[in-house]
Amino acid sequence: MPTDRTLTAPDAAVPFALVPTLTPAEVARLRAAFAARAMAAPTRRALLGDARLFVSWCRQTGRPAMPASRETVAAFLAAAAADGRSAATLRRYRSSLAWWHAAGGFANPCAGSAVAVPVPEPDLTDTAMAALRAFMDVAQRGYAKATLRATEADVRLFAGWCGRQGLSWLPAAPATVGHYIRDLGSSRKPATIARYLASISLIHRAAGHTDPCRHWSVTLERRGHARDVGSERRQAAPLTDAVLAPILDRLDPAQPDRPKPLKPIDLRDRALLLVGRDTLARADELVALRWADLRPVDLALNPDAELGEATIRIRRSKTDQEGQGAEAWLSVEAVAALAAWRAVAPRWPAEPEGEGPQTREGAFLFCHLSRSGAGERMSPAAVRRVVERRTGEASPLAVGFSGHSLRVGAAQDLLAAGVDLPGLMQAGRWSSPVMPARYTERLRATRGAVARVRRGKNERK
Repeated sequence: MPTDRTLTAPDAAVPFALVPTLTPAEVARLRAAFAARAMAAPTRRALLGDARLFVSWCRQTGRPAMPASRETVAAFLAAAAADGRSAATLRRYRSSLAWWHAAGGFANPCAGSAVAVPVPEPDLTDTAMAALRAFMDVAQRGYAKATLRATEADVRLFAGWCGRQGLSWLPAAPATVGHYIRDLGSSRKPATIARYLASISLIHRAAGHTDPCRHWSVTLERRGHARDVGSERRQAAPLTDAVLAPILDRLDPAQPDRPKPLKPIDLRDRALLLVGRDTLARADELVALRWADLRPVDLALNPDAELGEATIRIRRSKTDQEGQGAEAWLSVEAVAALAAWRAVAPRWPAEPEGEGPQTREGAFLFCHLSRSGAGERMSPAAVRRVVERRTGEASPLAVGFSGHSLRVGAAQDLLAAGVDLPGLMQAGRWSSPVMPARYTERLRATRGAVARVRRGKNERK
């Protein structure tokens, strides 16, 4: 394992500047992001030192340092662990690499999520932006909040790019959109490009302009990009029962010979992992669950149920924007974990935003906990941090886990137990078989027709 002093290039201020796979524009983007980020001096030194170490190791092993693959990061962490690095240091390495990739506009190889680089906001006095704002005001009721946020971010990115190129963004010419695809295509997946085009198309229709994305040249550019880059999507590492078991054991208050008692955050995280496993809830659904919607199972109506089981209502989901809601089942283990967490969860003043004795229980199952205080509701990003932290504690070499890992792992466990695709769709509230089929494609390949026939022939020999 190299040391931090291995890299002695003159441009060591941004170690990734020496990576041959990066363009000058991408290096400039890294420099700008690093210079603009307000951070403490120790954090700045850690980011630089970790980057130098990673670039040096990649040069020695002949691997691309940026964009790095999940396999490259896993091999780097394994080498660091073999060299005696502590678990805390390995977690810091993962955090640093995630930051550098986000600053460069690349997918995060440590968590399986893509983060777009920030761009300057366009001039909001533009009449076209005013028309877009008027449309967005009307669209508040018809579109999901996440869709609106993504559309606005995509618009700002496209407008900022056009401004730097001296091109009109509304209306935009088909040639402008084609140039945009070519310029950003090296660091974007086809699914991201498709979303950008959908947002560009939407703002043009909202402003009453001809949609440039329907032009044949833009269609061919998009297809060419997909052929060059490939359309395979990264999937979050599955948090299956086998992977989850040691994590839950570490957080189990009933474990004997525990050196010190568990903290409230440990009990909260254990309950969150179990509820996510049982409900197959997305991160935004998980943080929206409420105590008022938790109901014990009626044993008289369900003779096969066990004492202690419950159901909880998911009021709204990605595929249920109108809020019809759906009931999800909770195991005895999950309900017991919720009870343990509920007993130590923070309390709040009787009146929201008020002061006085903290006697009111929070409305949501899971609240935010930090050294600076507590918040009445977690954010979806906090679910990702919980999964990353707990998998990292169980295995310092763990990479690729995200807030979606519970959903992917539960889907694979259900298929392994013999649940068919329609049953899997019902359990995970999918409206299409595409995503559950993708989550379980590797497991289904081992159970396909070829595997069954070949195994049968081997058994008859």
